[in-house]
Amino acid sequence: MTKSTTIIFILGFSLLFKLEKKSWSLVGIVVMIAGGLAMFTYKSTQFGVLGFILCLLASFASGIRWTMTQLIMQRSKLGLHDPIDMMYYMQPWMLLPAISVTVWFEGSRIYTGIRVTDWSNIGSILLTASAVIAGAILAFSMEVMEFLVVTYTSSLTLSISGVFKEICTLALAFALKGDQMTGLNFIGLLMCLGGIMLHVVQKVLVNRKKVIDNLELQSKVTNNSAKLEEGTDSNIPLLTEKSTSLMNLLNADFSSDEDGDLREGDNSSQILSDILQRREQ
Repeated sequence: MTKSTTIIFILGFSLLFKLEKKSWSLVGIVVMIAGGLAMFTYKSTQFGVLGFILCLLASFASGIRWTMTQLIMQRSKLGLHDPIDMMYYMQPWMLLPAISVTVWFEGSRIYTGIRVTDWSNIGSILLTASAVIAGAILAFSMEVMEFLVVTYTSSLTLSISGVFKEICTLALAFALKGDQMTGLNFIGLLMCLGGIMLHVVQKVLVNRKKVIDNLELQSKVTNNSAKLEEGTDSNIPLLTEKSTSLMNLLNADFSSDEDGDLREGDNSSQILSDILQRREQ
């Protein structure tokens, strides 16, 4: 029941880091799914204060983790867009606290189990090792798929997928183990499924709108480039027609009136000097 708050924390951090657009429809879908999950799991387990606090802290940490993962893989310039690269840098930091908690709570049991293990029984050792390796492969594959979902959709979509997984798990428990489902649980199940379907419809509409906007933008860019090319072609003949007059203008003599006066003055002084020389002769 407390784990249903994870989707609320993810929505809050997504809005805080501007990974999701603010809309009342999105808030309504999240509240619908979280409330439905709380109603669906109501009285399915016993309540404990310590467990409630730990689950609430885990939901808060999960919200920060997946929101920051989406921020790094979609908007960061670090180049960590590949799930394997993200896991390479992220898993060691996740392993350190996990090992610390494991040693703190299970250290004595692990030590006792290692001491009493019959290492001569090769079949039992191989069976245990095979189970561990198979679990590790499944966990690795699941982690890769989760990072792919975050990369191409959002952390909120991943959280809603996790809610659907929990619904399937609880539904199988009701069907196979004979657990009783009350009317409140059934209403919560319907609310969860309805919220998930609304989220899928909203994602489809948003993606369709993005595709239409991109197509309109591309068409506008194409039309503008075509108009620019037509304008350039229409200007070329004008330049060709004026090229002759432009060359004549550049080759013209741009001597000023002052230069002409100076030349006339030089010619008159030359004539006077010639007349004086003739008189002397």
